[in-house]
Amino acid sequence: MHPDAARCSPSDSPLPHLKTGFAMKKTFLMTALALSMGSAFAQSSVTLYGVIDTAYQHQTNATATGGNLNAVTSGSISGSRYGFKGKEDLGGGLYSLFTLEAGFNPNDGSRGQGGLAFGRQAFVGLGGDFGQLTIGRQYTPLFEHYGNFDPLWGISNVNESGFYLAYGTFRQNNAVRYSKNIAGVNFAAMHGFGNVAGSTSAGQLNGLQANYTAGPLLVGAAYQKFDVNSSASTNLGSTTNAMVGANYGFGPARVFFNYMDTKLSTGAKSDVATLGVNYEVTPLVGLVGAYYNDKTKSTTNVNGSRNTLALGVTYSLSKRTMVYTYVDRSKENSGYAATAISAGSDLFGAPTTLTTRSNLLVGVRHAF
Repeated sequence: MHPDAARCSPSDSPLPHLKTGFAMKKTFLMTALALSMGSAFAQSSVTLYGVIDTAYQHQTNATATGGNLNAVTSGSISGSRYGFKGKEDLGGGLYSLFTLEAGFNPNDGSRGQGGLAFGRQAFVGLGGDFGQLTIGRQYTPLFEHYGNFDPLWGISNVNESGFYLAYGTFRQNNAVRYSKNIAGVNFAAMHGFGNVAGSTSAGQLNGLQANYTAGPLLVGAAYQKFDVNSSASTNLGSTTNAMVGANYGFGPARVFFNYMDTKLSTGAKSDVATLGVNYEVTPLVGLVGAYYNDKTKSTTNVNGSRNTLALGVTYSLSKRTMVYTYVDRSKENSGYAATAISAGSDLFGAPTTLTTRSNLLVGVRHAF
């Protein structure tokens, strides 16, 4: 799995039926001072929250020669993290907000996201009747869309391949994000500055997403373009992503569909179609299943494909603690290893000429 795969959920859990189970503990700072300074200051609060997620993992055909892997992994269904969220009522419908969120790996105690102090999110902003404007390191609108329309959202392997053609741009530094609900449509736009001297485009990202809810139906679309260049003198081209998706709930079930098209300016491309379902067996037991079809093409017009079936079961021991198990099986054609630009980003590492692979996860997740 890519170091950040399944660690990048902007919401509380990658599984929609688990989101309500993430209890967050609110800590009101400087309570005594707030009481002495009046009600305006008392409207300011800070929330401390976190997740610890770790699992045993078994992979077949984990190497090019068919070797298996047994390991303890971190962030298997949702990234381990701790964070702070703050909000202050400024009066007249205006408010300020911030989020500082750090990732870590409980299996060895190391920091996530390359050792950044707040590698998952770090932003500040203002909100009100005009919408919400935030500045800093943030999730891209494309990735926010993705979380609504993939029932496994990065837990399985094949669904990541098209996304990682975006060179890991599910978070963007130096980003300005605007969001607003307009006539029932939730809209978000982002511009990420490259901060590269001598170039206005190098490292730049532009993204949009919109979704609309009509009763049990949610539909959405997203678009993103990222300039891969890291300096004014390099010319690595750009990556363009587009997604459309829908999910529909009925009774204890919710079905999902998503289609993702990714193109590189070099001519390489990936198309991933997703079908899936979440089912609440009881308030404590959840089932999830998904099928992924990934078609790729290299710059030399070599075609590849991978099909994956993934299944999972979750059991909530309390509102904050759950155990889970997930299995998936993937079949690739011989061209996939040559065309999957996401090499190394999925549960199995770099694609090889081996045609079948399987994966098992058994883990525990605690939220605080």
